[in-house]
Amino acid sequence: MTKLAFKAILFSALFLSSSALQANLPESPQSLTDIICSDRPRVDCEVELDVPQSCAVTAGNTGTDPACPIVFFLHGSGGTINGFARQSGVHSAGYIGIYPQGEGGWNTGPKSSNSCDWDDFECPLDPDEGDFIASIISEVRAQGASGNVYAIGNSNGAALAYRLAANAGSALPIKGIVAKVTQLLESPQRSGPGMLNYNQPQSGSPAVSVLSVMGTDDGLIPYEGGSSSVFGGDASFQLMPTLGSMLTWATHNGCDGNSVVDDSFVTDHGTGQAIKYDFSAGCPSGVLLEHYAIVGGGHNAGGSSINGEKIDYVVAFDFINRVENGGVSSPVPSPVAAPVAAPVAPPTGGPCVNDPTWEGKFNTEHDCDYVNVDPNTRCRFENSDGIKASDACLEACGNCSSPVSPPVARPTAPPTSAPTPSPTSSPVAAPTGGSCVNDPTWTGKFNAAHTCDYIGEDPGFRCGWENSDGITARDACLEACDATCQGRRFLRRREVSFT
Repeated sequence: MTKLAFKAILFSALFLSSSALQANLPESPQSLTDIICSDRPRVDCEVELDVPQSCAVTAGNTGTDPACPIVFFLHGSGGTINGFARQSGVHSAGYIGIYPQGEGGWNTGPKSSNSCDWDDFECPLDPDEGDFIASIISEVRAQGASGNVYAIGNSNGAALAYRLAANAGSALPIKGIVAKVTQLLESPQRSGPGMLNYNQPQSGSPAVSVLSVMGTDDGLIPYEGGSSSVFGGDASFQLMPTLGSMLTWATHNGCDGNSVVDDSFVTDHGTGQAIKYDFSAGCPSGVLLEHYAIVGGGHNAGGSSINGEKIDYVVAFDFINRVENGGVSSPVPSPVAAPVAAPVAPPTGGPCVNDPTWEGKFNTEHDCDYVNVDPNTRCRFENSDGIKASDACLEACGNCSSPVSPPVARPTAPPTSAPTPSPTSSPVAAPTGGSCVNDPTWTGKFNAAHTCDYIGEDPGFRCGWENSDGITARDACLEACDATCQGRRFLRRREVSFT
């Protein structure tokens, strides 16, 4: 018998001898399977508990912290828990790791393996995911773990993370989630067995911090929401637009719904650009709402890096640590922009044409024709001289009437506060009064067709646009941009679908 095997047996014996939370060696998690899985309609049920020495609860064990964060690691559809004990890094991070095994995935939508319809909430034959996770939390609490509870999930695992967060409360005391490559469901309101089966955050439930990562070109889970093949053609299941999902959380959490957008991040997926949307403004103390859009990224965007740091689990753990620290910022540093030597600005004042020489700095095939395929996302791209597509690809980006200004160096760090608006000359104020209506007279300064209805098609990008008087769409297009109105619109749409 090896020394490592002997130590693992010793740790296991200590665990079995007491109900207190015991530590285990790295890569040798404890099993909660017998405690949790009996009498459940689950074939593959397995639960592992991974406790660093620093988080154990034992008599005379000084220097331990039973309030260590408790982190669920949720695999995707068809995945297993096999790699979590080796890869999670909870022993280094000082977290308690929990690795539950799903039944070929998680019961968050229609599944061909289910015995009952998804709207049979009393069904005893299919997995009740809310009760399953709640029972695990109850067990580790009974062993003495008192820390905040988090969930990190990818794809179908992220769908379960959202489900847990939407049902947060005494049974599911979820403090925060890291959700990779999916967003909230817009419908149905509930699905699957049990009571902890709501798909959108419920009124009166606690605020939950959310870190979201999505690829903008995800072919399986559309960034702009709608249906997906994962639902097997069941039109009852519709995804929210990704930014609409974040606005829903902002409304639920009591935040002001405005986002600080920083497009200076780089990634190893998609086009190489990541855009961060920070919706944390106005949130209760310690509540964070952040989204990274991996531009051009697909359904593997959850495995990407941001500024050289892997989401699994450097970025994810940084997010959890900031929530634990009351929202104190320690973001992943932005890259320092390479110096740009006297870039040549694209031609101005001429016809509405694209610059045939412009190409993105990460890919020579990203010319103005490529930008034109998805101008709302790609007009932010830059070439190696720092010139944005919006300035060079005039026909593609709809900026034909705008003068071209010299390129501005990219920031060397994320913005620490909302930008100060540029002064304008006696602008006419947007209508007030709190009603959720768009100003029918507002149009973008570069294109008269850019009305509030146009803004509403992509509010995450367009609500910062201005008209010729310097009034932003955020101030004029309340129905399209205001967080409260966004939340009401989602709620109205859900109420209509459920009546």
